[in-house]
Amino acid sequence: MRYIASLTAFCSLGHLASALQTTQNSTGSTVNKEYDFIIVGGGTTGLILADRLSEYGNQKILVLEAGPDPSVVAMHEAPGAVEFIGGTAIDWNFYTEPQQGLGGRKLAYHRGRGLGGSSILNGLYYGRGSANVYDHWVELGNPGWGWEDVYPAFIKGTRFNAPNNGTGYNQKYQTWDPTAYSDGPLEIGFQGFVPPSSVAFIEACEAADIPIVQDLNNGKNVGVKQGTATLTSKYRRSSAYDYYKVASNRPNVQILHNAPVQQITFSRNANGTPVASGVVFIDHSRGRHHTVAASKEVIVTLGTFQSPQILMVSGIGPKATLDAFDIEPVVINENVGQHMMDHNVYSISATVVPEASTHHLMFNTTAVQASQDEYYSTGKGVYTAPGGITNGFQELSNEQLEAIGAGAVIEAGFTNRSTVEFLFESFFYPNSPGPTYEPLADGSYISVTVSSMVALSKGNITIQSSGMADAPIINPNYYTHPADRAIAVNAFRDARKILAHAAFTNLTVGPDNGEVAPGVANIASDDDNAIFEYIKATTLPNWHASGTNRMLPLEDGGVVDPRLRVYGVQGLRVIDSSIMPTVPDVNIAGPVYMLGEHGAKIIREDWGF
Repeated sequence: MRYIASLTAFCSLGHLASALQTTQNSTGSTVNKEYDFIIVGGGTTGLILADRLSEYGNQKILVLEAGPDPSVVAMHEAPGAVEFIGGTAIDWNFYTEPQQGLGGRKLAYHRGRGLGGSSILNGLYYGRGSANVYDHWVELGNPGWGWEDVYPAFIKGTRFNAPNNGTGYNQKYQTWDPTAYSDGPLEIGFQGFVPPSSVAFIEACEAADIPIVQDLNNGKNVGVKQGTATLTSKYRRSSAYDYYKVASNRPNVQILHNAPVQQITFSRNANGTPVASGVVFIDHSRGRHHTVAASKEVIVTLGTFQSPQILMVSGIGPKATLDAFDIEPVVINENVGQHMMDHNVYSISATVVPEASTHHLMFNTTAVQASQDEYYSTGKGVYTAPGGITNGFQELSNEQLEAIGAGAVIEAGFTNRSTVEFLFESFFYPNSPGPTYEPLADGSYISVTVSSMVALSKGNITIQSSGMADAPIINPNYYTHPADRAIAVNAFRDARKILAHAAFTNLTVGPDNGEVAPGVANIASDDDNAIFEYIKATTLPNWHASGTNRMLPLEDGGVVDPRLRVYGVQGLRVIDSSIMPTVPDVNIAGPVYMLGEHGAKIIREDWGF
């Protein structure tokens, strides 16, 4: 996921009409007193569940989303505008606590706020990860979650848009395996605009022993090719479009936005077991508080930060936390909000010839407007492509991991999968001054960005009040595990090798393969301490937070069981990135879509429809 703050460029977008218009909450609509299923959160998995649970039988579904219709941000559907939509009305605008492993830095943490959740503002890359990730989930105590179990859900949810071969750009590496997709709702495709530096990056990845492959979405997430993304050749695709458009037209589905849930309500059955009986929410479009009942289940889909938050404010969580805010306990579970996992990123950047870069779109209003004019009049050009969805995935052998001091990765079972992701960016990333270099407004840059796929540092989230109106307290704990530091330093050297490859010879400008950040003169490749100081000063989240309500046996730190049911209560499930036992070796949008599809299948099986 990529975000750049550029007020000048963003303000130039104007009030352009969105291709997606979802229906507003109708002041004439009536909220029923009871539904079969209440889905708390109209994000990525929430809208998938609304679609899949309503297509069979006559289940009455209510979806409650705290945020707005995403069309309030005019350019959210243009793939090339992804750099400008973080920090807007469709972003929760969270921040982390000061990070010990980053010298006390406090980081912005973007999360989607609105129908579609983070699928409306992420970096669009679509991947699935390696088969071993999911087979490892089974080994951890989750039957029914191996690769052979979840691969059908990946296939069912997607359809591939073959590229238009008349773009005029180099499409040599826009390859895919047709058997890995079907005729599902979510559209997958390739970017329309392909700068020559993107093609060069693919070829240069051989310097880091990364092979060129046909597809990365069939269970082997090691290799490089032109990245697949949730887009057509022109528009972003998300659950707010591809699933919402079907579910919202069914008479048994009611979807409200600007309707934040405040609390889950509970009753008790004859045995005294707590049962999720409904929710309390506010319909801001009408200025009304409502309490509604769920005859079958309440399903929480608020994501890694707010799903544990709503469990805690509703009485499910660590005892000390509930006591601190005088929250009546329903179930004491010390695991709620713990074990947060994430990927993070840092970059090295180089100067290049202008045609190899899109950096001018960060500052030049005239260039932005010209690109928009081309996009809206022809559906072509720079705005058909996000800045960074061409990714190379590197697997380090056990011997290599041991040699660099990362043997703990082997002990954790994070092998037979990618170890490091190298992301190509067609601009200076991040677009802010670093410790050794400040990007020029009229410069042309590219970046090679590094992200460990096997991070072992664990963070946590907790609450700062007894209500949902206050943001959760987020502490990723980046680089607090020594193996994470070892992998980051080793990958820095490989990123330099990629930049030094002959494929970039005619594109980079200046000495040292064009490198300006951090610059070879500033940091030598054999100076581990200096390398890590640079990494600490420039690392950002990759916005792949997961694992705060893990699907594991209760005694092993679990919050939900393999059927996604919350331990200790009835009628309550969590289905989102917070349940992941380990974070997959890929950008997690694809796995989150799978969770929605596979979770819906589990619910239908359990209820027999």
